[in-house]
Amino acid sequence: MSSPLAPGWLDELDLHVGPPDASMGTRALDPDRWFLVDDQWDAQRAEAARLLASERDEVLVSADDPAVGAVVAELDDVVRTWLGRSRGSVPPVVTDQRDPPRGLADTRLLVADDLCLLLPGEGGWRLAAGCVCFPSYWRPRDRIGGPLDGVHAVVPGYPGALAGRVDGFLGRLRPGQGVWRRNWLVHDVADLHLPTWVDDVDRPTPVPEGRWLRSERQTLVRLPTVEAVVFTIRTQQVPMAVLGSRPDVARGLAAAIRGWSPEQRAYKGAAIDDALLRWLSAQAG
Repeated sequence: MSSPLAPGWLDELDLHVGPPDASMGTRALDPDRWFLVDDQWDAQRAEAARLLASERDEVLVSADDPAVGAVVAELDDVVRTWLGRSRGSVPPVVTDQRDPPRGLADTRLLVADDLCLLLPGEGGWRLAAGCVCFPSYWRPRDRIGGPLDGVHAVVPGYPGALAGRVDGFLGRLRPGQGVWRRNWLVHDVADLHLPTWVDDVDRPTPVPEGRWLRSERQTLVRLPTVEAVVFTIRTQQVPMAVLGSRPDVARGLAAAIRGWSPEQRAYKGAAIDDALLRWLSAQAG
């Protein structure tokens, strides 16, 4: 049986050897590529709509802050303008933007990306609102309203110097300016919506059949007039077996994993184990 086709985004993965979270790794964003319209665009939007109907309190959060309403309204306008330019038509606005959570949910349904709104404050930039339908083992409601160093406190290498660099970087973004980065993860379930660990999986799962290579294409864009940054997260994943046709990527993943500390490897989850490392090394040749 032939391997599934390898997607083009594999070439965008950061496969440096060393601590996985030692730098932001951002690149300048082409405004025309803020959102990626691909073969999963409609399916992921439909799944987001289902989750907003069935898990609304889980995926949609907003701080009790009067500034959020204006930010949500501007984000909706900017997203609709982008879609009108790139897609040719956009559904009419039907939401009263004085209801920020509902407005953010409606904006989220226009795209395949999760949306988080970051606002500055005395303690640094903080998560002020979010519609996160496809989290990877974190709950938006646990982090709403908190500063980014608290949001990322469990990330090895983030607290301290990197946290300060991130806050400074966000403050220097100019209106309309954006950057992007791409991370990678390995999961042993194919679900997109994973706020918590899945307990009913018989672990360890087989390699490659029970593993998925998951990636988040993340962008940070400063909104044009309000003092806020929108953080978008586009989740893409493929069966691990695709790397049978990409020995270079398998080699890079294996080298990166070997360069992690025990703490970093533990943070990345049980799906990254010795069985996976052996399989990746075998594909690399």
